Amino acid sequence: MAGVRQEAERGAWLSRHPFVVEPYTEECRTIYEEREHVVVGVSPGNSYFGVDLLAELLAWLCQEFRQVDVVVPDSGLVHTYLALGYPGQKAAKKARAETNVLFNRVVRGWEKSGGPRAGDGVHRMSELETGIAYQRLLRRCGQALADDPKLRATALRMCRDSLRARRPEFEPTLEQVECSMQYLLAELPFFLCSADIFEVSSSLCFYHQVVPLADDIFAKRTGLRASYRQGYAVIHPKDFPEHHESRSRV
Repeated sequence: MAGVRQEAERGAWLSRHPFVVEPYTEECRTIYEEREHVVVGVSPGNSYFGVDLLAELLAWLCQEFRQVDVVVPDSGLVHTYLALGYPGQKAAKKARAETNVLFNRVVRGWEKSGGPRAGDGVHRMSELETGIAYQRLLRRCGQALADDPKLRATALRMCRDSLRARRPEFEPTLEQVECSMQYLLAELPFFLCSADIFEVSSSLCFYHQVVPLADDIFAKRTGLRASYRQGYAVIHPKDFPEHHESRSRV
């Protein structure tokens, strides 16, 4: 009976709030069409990820995919606050508080739309980063950021923009931008093969707007390439403001 109620609640959310899917490439479209697994990356400090939006999104994803996993990037956020000039203990405290708020928001959103199914999950990144597959991918990503000028330039630009978004009057030094890049590095393994991290046959990652680093990787503009089992897409509500680059829609 509980399962029937959960499906009814998800169906109600879905009927009111359809989402648009824009795969990065035809290969990404194939991964999406398999509907095997999806990774939901949520960003601390981003007002987009409210409880109602998360409820709508998670309800829809549970209708679409066999397995849904949400990842809250807790361990990398401390580097953002260190880059902004916070001392070590205060940076760790602020990062912990912010990611706890986001984690709890995800849980409330999922409960509001019927709750996760067996096999679905909400994870702190710190719980995943000790895995063998994650560590292997992390080493590969770290080497690529050091060796590939195109990849590094895109990453630095993204990190600089992120720091300025948190503090508009702030003009970070190169050292501060490189410090904050540890946050981005921690997320990169999911771009390459979240299928390995979650031990599934194929996996789709997504965000609600274009991610320049994912753009470079999936367009094969750098030496860092995603697995053939990995896809990426822009997914947003149908009525979401069109301020991102348009892509083919399904």
